Amino acid sequence: MHRFRLAVATRCFDLPLRPALDQAAACGAEGVQFDLRQELDPTQLHQSGRRDLQHLLDELGLRVSGTTFTLRRKLADEHELDRRIAAIKLAMTWSYDLRAPVMTFRIGHLPTDENGKEAKVLREILTDLAMHANHVGVTLAMTPTHDSAPDLQRWLSSINTGPLGVDFDPAQFAIAGHDCVAALRTLHLYTHHVQLRDALSEIDGTIAETPVGLGSVPWLEMLATLGEIEYAGWLTAMRTQGHDKAGDITRAIEYVNRLLLGG
Repeated sequence: MHRFRLAVATRCFDLPLRPALDQAAACGAEGVQFDLRQELDPTQLHQSGRRDLQHLLDELGLRVSGTTFTLRRKLADEHELDRRIAAIKLAMTWSYDLRAPVMTFRIGHLPTDENGKEAKVLREILTDLAMHANHVGVTLAMTPTHDSAPDLQRWLSSINTGPLGVDFDPAQFAIAGHDCVAALRTLHLYTHHVQLRDALSEIDGTIAETPVGLGSVPWLEMLATLGEIEYAGWLTAMRTQGHDKAGDITRAIEYVNRLLLGG
C-alpha cells in the first residue's frame, strides 16, 4: 500500500511542549502539528528559541508536519477583521520559519448566497491570504465546517492567486452525512492535509467524535483512495473530545499502521 506519513497534533495531549513532543515520539509518529495560537506564539519565540526547538525535534526524530491557526470568530467576521488577517499572515510566515509546508485554519461555514456581501468579503480575504501564502512559501488549507465537497471545490477553484486547499477532515463529512470517500475524490486536487479523526451518529440523532476506527469513517477505503490519488501529504491524528485523548491518538496511529500492514 501507499507510503503514508503519520503525525500527531501535540495540542491534543494537553501537556507542556516538551512532554508533548516526548509523547509524540513515543507513539510512533514521524511528525507533529503545532497550533500557532495555543502552543507557539510567533511573537514570543525568538530566533534562538526556534533553533532550540528544531534541535529538540531532531533529537526526537520528529519533523514539523504542519501548523494550524485557530480562529475565535468566522474568518469574514467584520469585528477586528484587519487584526485577524494580520495575525494569520504572521502565522504563515512563522510556519515557513518552522519548515512547515501547510498551515490549516477553519473559516466557518461557507456563505449560502455566493453573490451576497459575506461571500464577497470572504472571497477577497481568501484571495489576499492565498497571495501571501504564495509569497512566503506556505500552503493554506481550509478545514471545512459541514460544507459539501462540491461547494468547497467551487470556492477553491475561484481562488487562483496562490496555494489554497483543503484540510480534509473525514469526521466533519461523516457528521454532515456526506460520503467521505466520494468527498475525497471530488477534492483530491485540493487536499493538502488529512486529519485522522472519526465520528459516529447515535440512535437519538446526536453526533459524537469517536476514537479512530470506531466511527463511521471507512478507513480502509479512505487509505486506499488516498493511495490511488497519490496523496503525498501528512495524516495527522487528533482528538478534540474524550477522557483519554493521548491514548486515543496513540491508538489511531497504531490502527492505521495495522491497516497499512494488512492487519
